[in-house]
Amino acid sequence: GKVRYQRGYLSEAEQALAAIENELPRQLEAERYDLLARVYMDQGRFAEAVDLLESQRAPRDWRGFARFNTGVALVRMGQLELGARLLEKVGTMRAGDEEQRSLRDRANVALGFAYLQADLQGDARTVLQRVRLNGPFSNKALLGAGWADSAADNYRAALASWLELSERDVLDSAVQESLLAVPYAFARLGAEPQAAEYYARALDVYTSEIGRLNGIISEAGSGQLLKILLAADESDSNGWAWELEQLPEDERSRYLYFTVADHRFHEGLKAYRDLLALS
Repeated sequence: GKVRYQRGYLSEAEQALAAIENELPRQLEAERYDLLARVYMDQGRFAEAVDLLESQRAPRDWRGFARFNTGVALVRMGQLELGARLLEKVGTMRAGDEEQRSLRDRANVALGFAYLQADLQGDARTVLQRVRLNGPFSNKALLGAGWADSAADNYRAALASWLELSERDVLDSAVQESLLAVPYAFARLGAEPQAAEYYARALDVYTSEIGRLNGIISEAGSGQLLKILLAADESDSNGWAWELEQLPEDERSRYLYFTVADHRFHEGLKAYRDLLALS
């Protein structure tokens, strides 16, 4: 079930998980239902995901994930109040390790953007302020906090978040958006020279990145990128658990981290590698 889910075969993953007749050990049983709920949500079957997760009594270390998934499903179903209640529990829970801290940040970001979409800017700002300034979800939180302040016509506060964000890695979509949000805020404050300066800076960054991106897209289209990715591969290491261990040590790598982390890309690369072995 897990392998099929990772490869994007949702119906087949559901069939495999449903074929389990006996109760699994407690941790595996919790993982089974969490995975099945994700299959449902990826298919847009949010009500079924909610019913499944609420019917399970997951171990403590899985409870946060179950609540997060249920909360997200409820928000997507339009039941903001119920979903917010669960996401609030995850966003304020005690976290004993990095995985739990990341889940807490993720829940606060999800809840903050749900509040933004519901025009509850004050609630969004409060929730997004809980997110760590340096963590995997900090960029998204800074972007959302800026939009919450902007919606309240507090453009100086919005600038503080967006200026901090604009100095971060431009590969992140939140950083890219901040490059346009900063001059927008300056313009709203009547500071046209600064707005023009930052719009020009955004144009330079976008132009430069588009040029580099076109180059790597060309390499991908010609097949050179796949050869580069598998250049250091040990061909005798086979099996479904194989993973790409390292990226090329050049500027191409900065475009590949997010791509390689995506299941669809990684599973496609595995399939291509398997074809090479068969050939």
